[in-house]
Amino acid sequence: MPADDTVFSVLYDKFLFWSIIVGVLTFGWLFYAMARYRQNIVPDTTDIDHIVVGSFPVDRHNTKIEVLFYVLPTLIVVWLVVLALSSNTAVWVIPDEDESFNMEVVGKQWFWEFHYNEELTWQDDPRETDIDVNWGQDLVIQFGNESGATNATITIGGVSIDYGLDSDLGSLRILSSFDRTIFSTIEVIDSSGDVLHTWQHIPFDHELSTALGEHLVVPCDEEVVLSLFSLTNDYSELNSTYWGVQHSFWLPEWGVKEDLVPGLEGGTVMWFMADDPGTFDIRCAEYCGLDHSKMVGKVDVVSYIDEFTRQQVFCDEDTGVKKTGGGNN
Repeated sequence: MPADDTVFSVLYDKFLFWSIIVGVLTFGWLFYAMARYRQNIVPDTTDIDHIVVGSFPVDRHNTKIEVLFYVLPTLIVVWLVVLALSSNTAVWVIPDEDESFNMEVVGKQWFWEFHYNEELTWQDDPRETDIDVNWGQDLVIQFGNESGATNATITIGGVSIDYGLDSDLGSLRILSSFDRTIFSTIEVIDSSGDVLHTWQHIPFDHELSTALGEHLVVPCDEEVVLSLFSLTNDYSELNSTYWGVQHSFWLPEWGVKEDLVPGLEGGTVMWFMADDPGTFDIRCAEYCGLDHSKMVGKVDVVSYIDEFTRQQVFCDEDTGVKKTGGGNN
């Protein structure tokens, strides 16, 4: 069965529904005819015209039934065609750039690179973790007594600093202004070193790579548009005779897949919208050479923080990437 959050899931449900309707009508009529005209049943010949030599039999028919036999199947077929075409349109019509979250995905040998054309700030659901991070003029980390938080690791531009958290105070304030041009991560951990809560800011023009164990991070309940390119590791304008190999970026959870074509300067485009938060698989669905098996990755669907209102936009259900141990890099 297709994934729940895809247009194919809806299409599957509708086709299954109408298949059941057609099956009930078809087999219902079949079983009725088998029972009504089964062997050893004496037919009623009262209204039957007996054939007489030298005369033509009377032509009898039921116009209503004949019309129904033509019209009903035709309407069902037309309706199913409309459903199929509408799903095709939903997949191939790309959302408007101003109303979507836009990124570039580059397939290389043998890893994925994710280039952010827009900034993204996100954190786990404070309602789930009892921990909340607010970073404006100052950085404030608030945590409840039951959260289990003991330390916070703050990484700004690749430089990490550890801070102890006092459960009696319930908060930590650091005099540091938020800089939206720097990649920053805050991880709140417990005494065992497990990550309880993650806050992260991905600036405009930042790159993440599966070669470094990093995940693709996208906001929930937003139309995410991916421009896809295939390049070599050392590709440049001066070294452009060999572009790369054929890849196919596949997100099984949403049932979407698109090829990355070497030499296609404009790239290819695909889009999806994730309703539910969590961590999901990335696969390459095109055999791309010796280390094709390395073309895997993860996508984190997260609850983002609006860049204008600075308010968190929660997902439909269980917002935030669930932690089962260490944090996601």
